[in-house]
Amino acid sequence: MEDKELIDWLEEQNGSGLISDDAGRWAISDGGIQNVPDPDNPIDIVSSFFVEAADWRNSVREAIQVAIDKDDG
Repeated sequence: MEDKELIDWLEEQNGSGLISDDAGRWAISDGGIQNVPDPDNPIDIVSSFFVEAADWRNSVREAIQVAIDKDDG
């Protein structure tokens, strides 16, 4: 997939987040909990999420592709 397609897919996902770790790896989180922000009045939020070890990748592109592949099941 081209970069635009990867970003377009990610933008369509509700509740998913692109995250990085201290080692420079990337993953897409799609499960977790957070307080619900008011769309009209942004607030600070606290999030907690889970990422499977196998989902971490060395690039943003790879991480998004892994999430797409899992979504296509």
